[in-house]
Amino acid sequence: MSTAFRFGAALVLIATLLYPQAKKSKKPKAPDAVLEKIEIKREGEIILLDGVIRNTSIKPIRGMVLQFEFFAPNKKSLAVMNGPIESAIVEPDEQAEFRLQVKAPTTAVSLVVEARDRDQKDLVIDKNGPYPIE
Repeated sequence: MSTAFRFGAALVLIATLLYPQAKKSKKPKAPDAVLEKIEIKREGEIILLDGVIRNTSIKPIRGMVLQFEFFAPNKKSLAVMNGPIESAIVEPDEQAEFRLQVKAPTTAVSLVVEARDRDQKDLVIDKNGPYPIE
């Protein structure tokens, strides 16, 4: 082999080792819970939120708090409101209900639901919206 060939091969090897590896695409995290039912009704300045959420994870969820982000017709975020579910602990594959009243902006036309547990860990919620406000 020629010296030039060896030198070129060495350069290719070094470049390959030094070139940052492409980030491996992570699988999306499985949902911690699924929003099985939600009813949203506007009564004047108050919005009534009734629904059912199911724990789809393998661990109990303690102290779940739902977060509702309200959006204008142009999809601009208007406000974020929080509210607890009715159960302190939701065991795997169990459901919990929520019944909340919030004073949301009158221009809000839709909302998205997020959640956290008592340790402020964000939970992945399936079927979290956006939902229209009637």
